Amino acid sequence: MNKVNAMAEVSEQETPLHQLSQEEQHEINTNNQKRVREAPTIHEWEIRVRESFVPVFIFLLIGTPILIGAGMLWNSSSNGWVFIIVGVIMFPYLRYLVMADKHYHYRLTTEGLITTYQDAIPEMAYTIVRGLAWLGVVVCVMAMAVLGPLALVGAGGMALFAVFFTNFEKKVSVEYTVFNKDKKYVVKVVKNRSLIRFDIIPFSWFEFSYLYCNEGELYRVLSSLMKELGCDEYREFKSELSLRRAPVGVLDVGTPRRLDEINK
Repeated sequence: MNKVNAMAEVSEQETPLHQLSQEEQHEINTNNQKRVREAPTIHEWEIRVRESFVPVFIFLLIGTPILIGAGMLWNSSSNGWVFIIVGVIMFPYLRYLVMADKHYHYRLTTEGLITTYQDAIPEMAYTIVRGLAWLGVVVCVMAMAVLGPLALVGAGGMALFAVFFTNFEKKVSVEYTVFNKDKKYVVKVVKNRSLIRFDIIPFSWFEFSYLYCNEGELYRVLSSLMKELGCDEYREFKSELSLRRAPVGVLDVGTPRRLDEINK
């Protein structure tokens, strides 16, 4: 999947990209992607990132049935084990399939940023899920054959659900962010996450992007990015949550910092 994370740079063109016809959007996006791809590379890196909200969501989704099960066992109800087992089974499913880490590949050029990302799931996991899905389809079909029409209510639904996972495979997404050097940018940083976001001021359609840096490379990436965007300072945030909640395309947010303060 390809996306262009920028307005069309078409000189006098003032119409936002999303208001143009599909043919015009496609032509502009193709030209922008080509320009970014063919530009000299400033820095290129890969990084695996765990989303900051994942531990909280997993704790809530897994902890709730386990606590319910523990409470039922405390009240001498053996049915509590059902909730505990469900919680234990759901943990690897949620952590490694639904809320898996993201693998990013960044290529920063003089004309923009190319971001390629995918779920950091081993290929073996996809193979296992597809195998279990086909097994589930077979079991459901056998159940309907043995039990008759009454099985359609449960087994039929499960069969449809299992078929959905038979084509379970890794998906790679690509995003292009084109630098519009005729406009003003604001760069925002979360040091403890080595996370950078840069926005155009004032905010326009899709004119912002996030990028994660490897440990020890934040200064290098930030200095290169600020140079290309013509920024003299950046805005510092204490947490990723505060950055994501900050308005896009607004300068007066966060704490203003100079580049030489990044390591302080």
